[in-house]
Amino acid sequence: MKTLRTLTLFVALAFLAAPALASDYTQVPHPDGFRGLAWGTPLSEIKDLTPVQKAGFENTYFRRNEDLTFGKAELVSVAYYFRNDKLYRVGIAYAGRVNQFFIKDMLLQKYGEGHALGFRYGWMWPDFSIELNYDGDENTGSLYYTFEGPLK
Repeated sequence: MKTLRTLTLFVALAFLAAPALASDYTQVPHPDGFRGLAWGTPLSEIKDLTPVQKAGFENTYFRRNEDLTFGKAELVSVAYYFRNDKLYRVGIAYAGRVNQFFIKDMLLQKYGEGHALGFRYGWMWPDFSIELNYDGDENTGSLYYTFEGPLK
């Protein structure tokens, strides 16, 4: 009888501890690219890019004729970032609380609950992250998709 109680107690404690042991990582797969471009795509293979002409934006490009919508949200710009001439990050700029709501709602539906830290909200995987920011004073926001694994 003592063995049964010990076993029952062990199972109950393991059941209660499971949420604490759960990963902070998002459980659904992360996107393998953005708008038809896979993470790690060489810069030389993308023909419709224009370099950003501002200081401090080396290896950053805009796509000509970019669709400036993201789901129901209207965008200001979409930038493509390269490391070692390979796509590793996409940054989206938007304006307005309504667009922030549309973007966050779409991401919540696709990836589930993320994590909040101040005005930032995000989702994490072992080799990828999504970060959503909004500045209420400026009425602007940004969304970053960042591939953090090795680029092939």
